[in-house]
Amino acid sequence: MKIKSHSVILLLLLLSGIMAIHTAQAQSDPYDRDTAFIGIMSRLFYATHSTDTRIATEMTFIEFMKNIDKACEFTNFDDPINVVTQMRKDNLDAILANPVDYLKIEHQIDEDYHYSLLFGDRLKQRVILLVRKSDNINSLSQLANKTLAFPYGHHLGKMFLDMSLLEKNLPQTTDHFSEIQNIESLNDAIINLFFNKVDSALVTDVAFELAQELNPQIRHAVIPLITSEPMIQIVIGINKRVPSSFKQRVDQMASNLDQYPRTLHLLSMFKSKRVIKISAFELEMIRKMVLKYESLLNKQRKKIDDAFE
Repeated sequence: MKIKSHSVILLLLLLSGIMAIHTAQAQSDPYDRDTAFIGIMSRLFYATHSTDTRIATEMTFIEFMKNIDKACEFTNFDDPINVVTQMRKDNLDAILANPVDYLKIEHQIDEDYHYSLLFGDRLKQRVILLVRKSDNINSLSQLANKTLAFPYGHHLGKMFLDMSLLEKNLPQTTDHFSEIQNIESLNDAIINLFFNKVDSALVTDVAFELAQELNPQIRHAVIPLITSEPMIQIVIGINKRVPSSFKQRVDQMASNLDQYPRTLHLLSMFKSKRVIKISAFELEMIRKMVLKYESLLNKQRKKIDDAFE
């Protein structure tokens, strides 16, 4: 009898131990939470002021996540290394970044869950450098010691302009122009150019088209000097450590946004119609551009070094 009682006690202890282990595992699961942690490295849209864009971005993500029963918390990031660190610590579920920074954290993103925004019918936008038609400027060299306007953080645009200058054996943007105005929005850059406050403006084709709609006179007064190939301007990625169930719910919801009119309405504030999944191939143009830029930089450095020898 005592043996049976002893066996029963051992069995109960074993079962309680197993339950305790499972409970501890459940409690230690970093993704057993009701909040999605979103990192922001870039503005979704540069055509409007940064404060307005940030408010609209948070409203959009909050509504987006509410559709899958998640609250949202947002954190700003400047350093891609910190983004990767926080993702590996399970403190960050998704990131919104410009494609140049995104390539530095791509290895921490699930390759099947890259997203971007569809602007009108276009996934990609062109970067364009605008000048006034009346100034008769037809080459980058003519902009030496002139003024330039573009929003702070528009890294892809600046890289394109730096590359274009280096290809012409000209100094990079910060040395070629006498002054750079880091204004609030792409629209402000165009307006400042139109009213002779600057000599050039670095914007996107979407922003230029929007400015022309708001003020048709711009169409006759401002013209593109150089234009890039179409490129993705913003990328949203999901941490590869996030459970597949979360990623699948996000993906399913993004694919069926017509069922979520409020989310679509919030996206329309960015002149966007949809969140769209993209493949890693879509980032290849940016990758090639970064490699070309680095190659041009190395050539410039070697030329400078040779001149001092």
